[in-house]
Amino acid sequence: MDEKNLTPEESFDIINKAIANFKMNYKESAEVFILFGWLLTLACFSHFIIFKIVQSKEAFELMGLFTMANWLVFIFSGFIILFFIERKNNRAKKVYSYLESYNKKLWWVTAAAFFVTIFLCMKLGIAPPPFMLLIAGIATTTSALLIKFKPLIMGGISFFIFSIATTFVTNEYLLLLTGAAIICGYLIPGYLLKSAKE
Repeated sequence: MDEKNLTPEESFDIINKAIANFKMNYKESAEVFILFGWLLTLACFSHFIIFKIVQSKEAFELMGLFTMANWLVFIFSGFIILFFIERKNNRAKKVYSYLESYNKKLWWVTAAAFFVTIFLCMKLGIAPPPFMLLIAGIATTTSALLIKFKPLIMGGISFFIFSIATTFVTNEYLLLLTGAAIICGYLIPGYLLKSAKE
């Protein structure tokens, strides 16, 4: 096999094509941001409603059970739906990118970091949202910088801002602020990415 020495311009062109292919594939996967954006937002708001109902009935011993069940239903529903989305996308995919492979690995590691953070926060008795939003900000901003999509970059940055903001509110309103963070970080950029022109 003959080796061809590439000029800097040709190398740059290959890199740009790889990023463009990744962006195209990622645009098709915007539904994952939308899916988890909706599920996590609904989980936050329903947790807030559960908190208010339990508080009004003074049944605080049931709080942990109800809120844990609430989050598990939404998160496991998301992973089941994600499985079918990924299967559909993999069948239809015509272009494969190493950047896309890297990005998927980034998000699987991020998912693991979420679960470890929840465990640590429960053991230490502290609220997880500031740390969860920080982790989401790192992964979202990294993905956004890979595909050079400005609304998603802004969504990632908004997670950092909301992460700090959550430290200034009481636990009662922490859920509403977290829901707002997910809307700004996942839902709005997800819909913009889905509707973006090629």
